[in-house]
Amino acid sequence: MKDRLACVVIASDSHVRTIVEAAVRHLDLETKGIASLGELAAIVRDVPLGGILLELATSIRSTPEEKEVTNELTCVYPFARFRIVDHEIRILGEGNTLETFVERCRQFNPRVLRREGRISRHLSVYLSREPGFEEAEKAVTINMSKGGCLVFSSRKWSIGDLVWLRFPGEEIAISGTVRFWRAWGQKGIPGIGVQFNAEAPLA
Repeated sequence: MKDRLACVVIASDSHVRTIVEAAVRHLDLETKGIASLGELAAIVRDVPLGGILLELATSIRSTPEEKEVTNELTCVYPFARFRIVDHEIRILGEGNTLETFVERCRQFNPRVLRREGRISRHLSVYLSREPGFEEAEKAVTINMSKGGCLVFSSRKWSIGDLVWLRFPGEEIAISGTVRFWRAWGQKGIPGIGVQFNAEAPLA
């Protein structure tokens, strides 16, 4: 995969994987095929990914736990669901094509994702650009770890922004740095990935 982007193709049917991987490689994007969402978490720890393609039928048959992991990853990587109709690869969503998905992958900086004991936690939190919380956004966490959290937010952010978080009823605020941002209106959950500037307990 040297000097080329990597896209994971997820489909339980090996024939479907072969068709889609061949089409993606024809567009000069390297691929790695896997049979289930359960294999994805291990892949993202070792392979710098540029995108994820998930077959609709495989997605429907996945467990709730596997879907929870996928929801998180779609906030980080370019992501699309697909199905094959009459030997044609159809990317779900109006106006979406395999070519446009590959172009999104090309604009993305491939990365590995180190998940460190991340747990699903939907907690109310005040999210602020400054420590005084004068114009704080009422937000909610999607998941948390000792090193950071994913926070739902509809505001505009930039990678590297300094942020402050405070949970209702708590006096102490936690500072962090934005490592990921997905704007409202894009595919997936809008929000930011925050790396805590000091280790925080799991709430």
